[in-house]
Amino acid sequence: MSDPNAIETDVVVIGSGGAGLTAAVVAATQGLRVLLLEKTEYFGGTTALSGGGIWVPCNRLAAEAGLEDDPQLALQYAEAVVGPTVRKDLLRAFIDAAPRMVDYLHAHTQVQFAVQRGFADWHPQLQGASSEGRLLCPVEFDGRELGDWFALLRPPLKEFNAPGGMMFSIADMPHIARFTQSFKSFRHIARLALRFAFDRLRHPRGTRLTMGNAMAARLLQSAVDAGVTLCKDTPMLELINEGGAIKGVVALREGRPIEIRARRAVVLATGGFSANEVMRREYFPFAEHHVSLVPEGNTGDGLQHAQRAGGRFDGENLSNAGWVVVSVLRQANGKVRKFPHLYLDRGKPGCIAVNQHGRRFGNEAATNLVEPMHRTGSVPAHLICDHRFIKKYGLGLVRPGGWGLQRLIGEGYILTAPTLQALAVRMGVNPDNLQASVTRFNAQALAGVDDDFHRGRDKGDLPLGDPAHRPNPCLGVLGHAPFYAVKIFPGDSTTTVGLRIDQNARVLDADDRPIPGLHAVGLDMNSLWRGRAPGNGANNTLSLTFGYLAAMYLASHDKAASAEPASQSQERESLDGHVR
Repeated sequence: MSDPNAIETDVVVIGSGGAGLTAAVVAATQGLRVLLLEKTEYFGGTTALSGGGIWVPCNRLAAEAGLEDDPQLALQYAEAVVGPTVRKDLLRAFIDAAPRMVDYLHAHTQVQFAVQRGFADWHPQLQGASSEGRLLCPVEFDGRELGDWFALLRPPLKEFNAPGGMMFSIADMPHIARFTQSFKSFRHIARLALRFAFDRLRHPRGTRLTMGNAMAARLLQSAVDAGVTLCKDTPMLELINEGGAIKGVVALREGRPIEIRARRAVVLATGGFSANEVMRREYFPFAEHHVSLVPEGNTGDGLQHAQRAGGRFDGENLSNAGWVVVSVLRQANGKVRKFPHLYLDRGKPGCIAVNQHGRRFGNEAATNLVEPMHRTGSVPAHLICDHRFIKKYGLGLVRPGGWGLQRLIGEGYILTAPTLQALAVRMGVNPDNLQASVTRFNAQALAGVDDDFHRGRDKGDLPLGDPAHRPNPCLGVLGHAPFYAVKIFPGDSTTTVGLRIDQNARVLDADDRPIPGLHAVGLDMNSLWRGRAPGNGANNTLSLTFGYLAAMYLASHDKAASAEPASQSQERESLDGHVR
C-alpha cells in the first residue's frame, strides 16, 4: 500500500542537466505538473560545465542564414560516422525531432540559440558532412534575470574563465587574440571587463553567462517560469515498482525519506557514471590515470536503479565516454584544478604532444586526441611549446599573454628549461627522441604539411588552429627558448554507456518491451553516437532532443489518475524549503 502522505504529480524528473531540465520544461509547458529532483546543491548538471553547443542538422536558423542542408545527407553522414551498430530507429527520430526541438524551445521558453559559423562536422571526408551550419550555440544570458535562483545555478569550470572568473564565449576568442593589436578588440574586451567589475560589486561571480552555463541558466529560468517544482539536495533512493510498472520514487529530503508518486512517468536524467570510481574501472581504459570533469553527483544512480527495474544497457559502444585531454594542478591547500584542453592551445601552431618516449603519437588538432593516447599507450603524455607560443596562446592554465606563467612554474604545473634536451630530462623522456621529434615537426611546419598525422589537413582541425597563421593554421615551429611542458591525461566530459530506449525515450527491458512509467534521457540513455560523435555539440543535442521527445510523448498519452491532481501550490507546500 502506498503512503497516504505521498506527494503526487504527473511527472518526476531525476536530474537537472540539459536533458532533465528540457524534459521538465517541455512537459510543464504542455500542461503537465512536473517535479524535478536534483541530488546536489546546484542545478545545471554537466550542461552547465560544457561548451553548450548543440549539433542540429537542417535547423531553421542555418536556413535563415542561407546555409542549406538536407535530412537525407545528414542521415547518411551520421550512419557513416557511427557505423553498422547505429540504432537507425533512434537516428531517424533524432534527425526529425532535433530541429523541432530548437523551434519549440525558441517559441515557448527562454532558450535561444544562434548559428556558430566556421565549424565543420568532425568527419569531413564522409558523404553528407557539412562545412558549417549544424552547430548552434546558446545566446549569452544575463544571470541577474534568475534572481535568487542565480546562486543555485552550477558555476562553470573556472578554467573556461579569465583570471578572476570573467566568462568568455567562442565569439570572444578572436578579440582576445587581437587584444593588443586592434582597437575594436581592445574596446570589446574592456567593455566585458568593466561589466564584470561592476558585477562583482553585487554578485559572487560575473552575471554575463556564456556557453553551457548560459544554456543551463536559460533552461532553469524556463523551468521557474513554467511552474516546475525544483528540489535541490534531494537524491533518489529507489524507484517505486508495482507489478513491473514504475509509479514514482522514494527520495531523501532533509534527512527523511519521502514518497513521490508519478501519475505518468519517472524520467531518469542523472548524468551517467563518470563520478563512480568502480564503474570507471570497468568501462574506462587507463582508469588509474583518468581525470573526469563531470559534477560530483554523476555516480550512475539512474542506471543502477533502472537495471534493478528490468532495464538493460544497449550493447557495446565504440568508446565509453566523450574523451577530453586534461591537465591537473594539485594545489598546496589540497584543491585540485582540472583544465580541459579543448581549443585554446593544443591545435595552435607551435605546440605538440609527445609520449613517455618523447615521440608524437597523434594529430594534436583533432577533436579526439585521447583515442590515440589510449591506442598507443601514451598515458600520461605532455604538451610542449616554446616561449613565443606560450606568450601568444598560453598553455593550459597559463592564459594568453603568459598570465600566471611564473606562478604555475612555481607550483610545478608547468615545466620549463632553456633547451629541449634539458626539458626532456625534466619531463622524464628520452632527450634525443624529443629533439628529433621537434626537428622533424619544425621542418613539416615550415612546409605546411604534417606527413605523420595530417594535422591541419581536414576542415575539422581548423577551428583549433590560428586562421591568421600561414601556410597551415595548425602548424608552427618550436624554436624560441625557453621551452615549456605540461603533463596531460585522458579524461571525459560525458559517458556514453547507458540504457536501451525507444524513440520516445522509454526504457526497454530484456525483451525490448517498454517498462511502463520509466524514461531515460541524457547520459542515462545509451548514446546514439556510441562514442563516435559527428560534430561539436553532438552530445548536448541528444540530451535536449530526447528530453523533448520524452516530454512530448508523456503530454500526448493520457495516463491521468482517477483522483483529482494536487495543485502545484500544494506540491510546493509539501516540499517545504525546496526553492533555496
